[in-house]
Amino acid sequence: MSVRFACSILEFESHKVIDLDFNMEINDPIHGFIGITDIEAKIIDSEPYQRLRRIKQLSGGHFVYPTAEHTRFAHCIGVMHVAGLLGQKLLGKLRLGSEVLQDVRIAGLLHDIGHGPFSHVFEEALIEKRGMNHEDVTEWIILQSELGDILTDQGVSKKRIADLVRGRRKYKKDSVTSGIVAGQVDADKMDYLIRDSFYCGVNYGLIDIHRLIDSLEFSKDYQMQFDIAARGALEAFLVARYEMFLNVYYHKTVRSVEVMLVKLITAADDVLGLTDFSTPAEFLALDDMSLVSMVRRINPAESEEAKEAARMMNLLDSRVLYKSAFEKVLHTEDRFVSKVLTKLKVRESIQEEIASLAGVPQEEVIVDVPTLPSVPYNPHRLDPMEIGIFEVIDGRVVPHNLSDYSNIAEMMKVYLDVIRVYTFDKNRAKVGRAAREVFQEVPDTALIHM
Repeated sequence: MSVRFACSILEFESHKVIDLDFNMEINDPIHGFIGITDIEAKIIDSEPYQRLRRIKQLSGGHFVYPTAEHTRFAHCIGVMHVAGLLGQKLLGKLRLGSEVLQDVRIAGLLHDIGHGPFSHVFEEALIEKRGMNHEDVTEWIILQSELGDILTDQGVSKKRIADLVRGRRKYKKDSVTSGIVAGQVDADKMDYLIRDSFYCGVNYGLIDIHRLIDSLEFSKDYQMQFDIAARGALEAFLVARYEMFLNVYYHKTVRSVEVMLVKLITAADDVLGLTDFSTPAEFLALDDMSLVSMVRRINPAESEEAKEAARMMNLLDSRVLYKSAFEKVLHTEDRFVSKVLTKLKVRESIQEEIASLAGVPQEEVIVDVPTLPSVPYNPHRLDPMEIGIFEVIDGRVVPHNLSDYSNIAEMMKVYLDVIRVYTFDKNRAKVGRAAREVFQEVPDTALIHM
């Protein structure tokens, strides 16, 4: 980091100047030089934030893409920067000043502070054991750890930051301010698509975030909407997100690693009490390195769970992974179908049936069904998979839905479900046959490819 000068941001509509004092800068390979204010530097230098250096962004990604070793630490700084760019574009028009811009940037910086070891992998176990996701933990850490003290000492409301991170909308204008960090086309997605593409060495997630930001406005009821002239950039964003999930986040080998990590964490939890934390300090002691270190010290003879945790660790160390014996990629318009497929008891029932038909132990069959809406979900819209756009006709702003002007957007207003059945290589053929028999009733019209 190096000392920098104060940077002024022009609010285009109100012609006011918002001053943020950028006293340092970070050289980021994605966004270039990123200015850092004094309070942001204090947050970054804190122990809770430094811990993010030890949390990989893509928990299993480096098993497939060797250079995907980047962390939540850099991603969150990138989100802070993009949130600032979005704030520069929108906040002046809302007659909001530098304090709100700073709040939005801090919210971007802290939005992932509650991720556990191996990011979303730990979250799967945490949801199952305690009904908490990383956003719940993030809010808890902001409110109850030293981060809250830093914010309070600097005159920033920690409750306000937590609300922005969670996308809560206490005031009408929060549809914009919270939407910058936790919205449909937000700073988080803009950063991770480009960053993950860069470190994986793929081109799927390359999007023009500056075109998106420049075209962004808000309606009279404070709903975010894009200029129709940026339709191509929006379509590219939707396609990039879809392709990154299909080819990187939901890649069959990446998910194999993550399925095995979930099994490892679940088994180790019974031995080590990983999800039994009761204070922020106990949670913040957990990271990728500390978890692996603890698991390596487990005595396999202690219990069946200890034996399973050690076995998974040994398999991952040797890169002996579960193999995909069956795969279907589905588009479905029914959210209920997607929700049912992700239920543990439903998956276990299917696993039992496949194992019985294949004549293999049930524990050697795993059904994995990651799912998401192909178009980012906005629960505050009547049609939550719709993205708002506008055009100016005779000086009048006319709102539209993107899908009315884009076949791509219309086709993607569905849920993406990737159904896979994993097993060991020795069982692959017979488990594949059994899985095809069990899943034969899936409509052919929903099938994209196998």
